[in-house]
Amino acid sequence: MAFDLKIITCLTATCTLCFQLEAQGQVLSDTIRSEAIQEVTITGDRTSNPNSVSTARKADTRLMQATGTLQVSDVLKYFSGATVKDYGGVGGLKTVSVRGLGASHTAVAYDGVIITDNQTGQIDLGRFSGSQAESVRMVSGPDNDLLQPAALAAQATVISLNTGRPELNGRKARGHTGTGYGSFSTLSTQAGCDFKAGDRNTLSMQAEWLKTDGAYPYIQDNGADSRSMRRENSDVERLRVEGALFSDIGQNSSLTTRAYWFQSEQGLPANILYNDYAARERLLNRNGFVQSTLTAPVSNRLTLRYSAKYGITYTRYLDPKVSNSAGKTDNRYTEQEGYLSGVMLYRIADMLSASVGMDGRMSGLDGNGAEQARPTRYTLNSTAALKYASGRLTLTGRLNHVVTKEKTRLREAAGSYSHISPAAGLNWTVWPAAGLHLRASLSNTFRLPTFNDLYFEQIGRRDLRPEQASVTSAGIVVGNETGGIYYSVYADAYNSSVKDRIMAVPGKNTAVWMMKNIGQVTTHGLETGLELRMKEGVTCSALLVSYTYQRSMDKSDSGSSTWNHQLPYTPRHAASAVTWIETPIADASFNLFYSGEYFCNGYNGPEYRMPSYYELGCSLWRTFRMKKCVLSLRAECINLTDKRYELVRNYPMPGRQFRLAATVEL
Repeated sequence: MAFDLKIITCLTATCTLCFQLEAQGQVLSDTIRSEAIQEVTITGDRTSNPNSVSTARKADTRLMQATGTLQVSDVLKYFSGATVKDYGGVGGLKTVSVRGLGASHTAVAYDGVIITDNQTGQIDLGRFSGSQAESVRMVSGPDNDLLQPAALAAQATVISLNTGRPELNGRKARGHTGTGYGSFSTLSTQAGCDFKAGDRNTLSMQAEWLKTDGAYPYIQDNGADSRSMRRENSDVERLRVEGALFSDIGQNSSLTTRAYWFQSEQGLPANILYNDYAARERLLNRNGFVQSTLTAPVSNRLTLRYSAKYGITYTRYLDPKVSNSAGKTDNRYTEQEGYLSGVMLYRIADMLSASVGMDGRMSGLDGNGAEQARPTRYTLNSTAALKYASGRLTLTGRLNHVVTKEKTRLREAAGSYSHISPAAGLNWTVWPAAGLHLRASLSNTFRLPTFNDLYFEQIGRRDLRPEQASVTSAGIVVGNETGGIYYSVYADAYNSSVKDRIMAVPGKNTAVWMMKNIGQVTTHGLETGLELRMKEGVTCSALLVSYTYQRSMDKSDSGSSTWNHQLPYTPRHAASAVTWIETPIADASFNLFYSGEYFCNGYNGPEYRMPSYYELGCSLWRTFRMKKCVLSLRAECINLTDKRYELVRNYPMPGRQFRLAATVEL
């Protein structure tokens, strides 16, 4: 009870301070001073930031369009260092692991507010639409941003989905609608509108619906008895509805409030090794949240940022054919979460800034099972950071502290934890005229087992230990603009170490997992990338190339058969390339992704080897600007060569696919 009162007292004081302060003065800028260079017009945002102390990559709308991004996970595989796990098709679970740390060490933020799932610990990036995101940014290591909430600052990697405030350009309202059709009876439609709601408010509303039968063909290899099959029970129906209100408060303060609702119903295609050609499992998800963020510059030195969020998630797993007394399995779970965050940024001097922040979160899980533990977790994150930024040198240091307490209605609850995690980074501009930068960073993170890890009836293990991870990185960046061409080249070497790593291994399907600790995991890696963007008259073109080498080894027991073996589903080599050209006649793009071979088991025997694969795609689109509307037509082909492969063993991916789409903006 004393712990609960401390959280409530801290959060109440933080929120009270927020509403007592009036916004005045200018917005505090927390960026390093830049060198003056010749002005060059470049189309689109850069995918990398040479001034960052860590490896930071960003996808703008043009890159997402060039890669045919239907959902956010589609573009992340083109970021070096990121390993996307896809369990097949539109409805398959999609998670991202960065630098060998696992998906639970990757935080996801929507407009700066963290998205969490204490039940599974894995955020399904497939449920976030690429059409809604203005940009997708991934930072591996400490971030230059001192206004970052404490819960995000404590993570090894942060993926930020940013929607941005609609630009009406003097108009009172604008709207858009579109529809698309693709292979495997995939039908989608979306609509939205943005309009002024008074002098200082802009309201944005979006809705998107998708349905597919997902019955794509695949080859089931069984020696001489190989068969051509179609994926069964892989249908998906999804609906996403969002509304956001952007408000100007005072002279420079801003308030953003967002309401989000997502629901889906889908079949769970079986692991084809166990496929009896009559898979019946169903999964139903309902997820909604309301969040609000206030950014208030109190003076030219002090800026405050506060966020609040309430979210609820309902999940139902149904297997109508089980050999038990009820003849079925019908598991239902409801997770609720309340979240409050406050950050204060103060500029001590022209080149020196400091920030402090605190987040509080309460998460509870309930279900329909008589033996379910029904846990509730209280988490308090706090952070303190210092940043020095001159024209050529940026230094950052941060301390993150997390305290947790847990209770359950049934069974023994997990213990309380307290952990301090340091992080630091530097960026030195060695040669300003050439845009040559050196950077280095180190960070430490800590994560608890999830509710499913600890308490789920079929997989939960109370003897699981929390993970502790550390990452060090050093690299070189060259970025500059000359003659209408922007170029950037980077290379970062890193070393990560995870103690007591918690591994989730899929069983019969993606709703049933097995959990275990791996005592020590060490990863050595290299991330490299090249970016070229150029503009000649009315023609624009770009090229992005990335390569990742990753050696993730099990270092738990020198006498074990898996000692020094590569972790499951972690390729040593991965590469990607995206190029596109924009002309007055039409725009076109080509993209290629390659993954080297890897293993589906901790023991790297030949029977567990997964072959390398590649996927080639292309797109063609044209925009027609009419008097009262803008019409966009798009055609794309995914997996042009019809390459058959599996990202996860016995979960085949679709082959060649086609998509057609039309969008009208009014």
